[in-house]
Amino acid sequence: MKIRTLLSTWALPALMLGACQSGPRVVENPLIETSNTMTLDITRVELTDTATILQVDAYFTPHYWIRISSDTYLNAGGKKYALTKATGITPDSLFWMPESGEASFQLTFQPLPLRTRSFDFIESDCDDCFKLFGIDLTGKKTYDAPEDIPAEAMQVDGNAAMPAPIFKSGETTVEVHLLHYRPELGKEIALYLNTLSGNQEEHTANIDPETGIATFRFKQYGPAQALISTPAHWGCTARIAPGEQLSIYIDMRHSGQRIVSRRTEGAAPLSRFCYATGTYANLNNLYFALSGSHVPLRTMNLYNGEFADYKMSAKDYVAHVADKYKALSDSIAADTVPPLMKESMLLSLKEEAVTAMLRGDFFREHNYRALNNDWENPVKGIDRMTPEEKAEVCKLFDINDPMLLMSDYADDYLRAVMYADDAWLKATGIQTGLIPSLRKYARLAPKVQNGTLTDDDLNIFGTNDDPFYADALRQMQAETVAKLEAVKDKAIIEQTPDVPVEKLFDTLIAPYKGKVVFVDFWNTWCGPCRASIKANEPLKATELKSENLVWLYIANETSPLVQYKTMIPGIQGKHFRLNEQQWRYLCDKFQIDGIPSYVLVKKDGTYELRNDLRDHDLLQKTLKEEIAR
Repeated sequence: MKIRTLLSTWALPALMLGACQSGPRVVENPLIETSNTMTLDITRVELTDTATILQVDAYFTPHYWIRISSDTYLNAGGKKYALTKATGITPDSLFWMPESGEASFQLTFQPLPLRTRSFDFIESDCDDCFKLFGIDLTGKKTYDAPEDIPAEAMQVDGNAAMPAPIFKSGETTVEVHLLHYRPELGKEIALYLNTLSGNQEEHTANIDPETGIATFRFKQYGPAQALISTPAHWGCTARIAPGEQLSIYIDMRHSGQRIVSRRTEGAAPLSRFCYATGTYANLNNLYFALSGSHVPLRTMNLYNGEFADYKMSAKDYVAHVADKYKALSDSIAADTVPPLMKESMLLSLKEEAVTAMLRGDFFREHNYRALNNDWENPVKGIDRMTPEEKAEVCKLFDINDPMLLMSDYADDYLRAVMYADDAWLKATGIQTGLIPSLRKYARLAPKVQNGTLTDDDLNIFGTNDDPFYADALRQMQAETVAKLEAVKDKAIIEQTPDVPVEKLFDTLIAPYKGKVVFVDFWNTWCGPCRASIKANEPLKATELKSENLVWLYIANETSPLVQYKTMIPGIQGKHFRLNEQQWRYLCDKFQIDGIPSYVLVKKDGTYELRNDLRDHDLLQKTLKEEIAR
């Protein structure tokens, strides 16, 4: 399989058990245990003495292509059964998806033993190939309940009190148990930590192939929310307390169940697919338990482009937010969900209301852009909100309540209150408590990220501020300094030439005349950038190993220095970190619309933007061709 997107995929062995049934048979809508993709579904399996025939349904972006390898096989009982025939698709050729984004075809394989109870579909052994595991042939319609989960992670008390955020620092350990894991599915998982400073930290951990357990350890400062991303491209989100040790259990069968549920006759959903222990176990497990139910969301849907009318005056917009909040809060109050869930839903709504009021100009502009499909030009005619109008949100509820850090939209709330202007804070009349302390904390966080925080900086905190904030910043600074010291001789940042910006790019590539130069515009906070770099790195010692190829990486100062310096020793190439003016000029020069972006410099010195090389296969092919010229 090759598709026009970046996928990470893995394989799993199948399971074949003995059965009494014999003779030809057909299995409609078989359960699928796990999968690395939502693109394919196997909706019918016909077993005969001479062949195994699969009905395959495909779902993908209209007018994009997929491809099925001729090396595709079925795996059952440790034995491979080769593809022998394809109807409706040509193996190894591009198959362009129709306007509907849906297609069907048949694949015929060597015959599985008629008593086979399950098998795997393996679209060749490459990493980015379609793989579906544990395709059931017994006729089961429901998934079994998971086993070996501790009682603490199973129990839910919807009448319990909402737990409070914990303001302290400590080393947190998160042990992730992947249920129904097999080593071929993937080697590592990621944990994305949304922190109190409004930033997101990425952590990765290897999966123990014997136990299916991955362990994360990191310093945590104050309350945080973790998103755990599994090899099957989904995961779960959980509240975690600083300094605690907790376990999270993830049922990997959810990846297969999502495919099955798309059918007209889908299987009964898993009751839950995430389970947690720890300080916030009850709150997390309540969310997990209700995630598959039909509890209606009471949300303002701020980012759908329809929340606000761009023609609203600032005064009308304030009334609109207030009316929305009151209507939705009344709806929550009348709901029959457990009290704890009701309280959490109301907190989420309050977080949204603060964001809506403080970013009213943005949301009205967003409405204009969505209606007119204009995402570039300045929006004129918006009646700008005054600080006093934004402060009207204080009349709805206490916006300075620390409990507003405990629900779904806490990150939006944090960024809204931390980065609003000082005139707004003055208009609210809030002088002490959560918001003033958070604003001071956020102001100093960038200094910590670059290792430049001083004791004098901490004098910004007074006797009315919780000591947590200054103590956390001191510990973070010490951690930053230690990390910078560890890479002092390994992180080599090239000296940016002291030339006018108009000559900067030509000066950067001048030392490599006669060679191919691959220029990668990236930043540490860009997930697709990191994924692409990670995929390219092994090629530098294999397919793309050449003295005639130079890898040149350009980032800017939005990449926190400590993160940047700890990353680049693992990225072979020349590294430049530009200031804002230099970065902006090069982005304008090449019409860069986002990162990662690539400029290809040929041996003759000519160059052009080549963002088609975001296709990893095309990148390899193109660089090989240019090296050979």
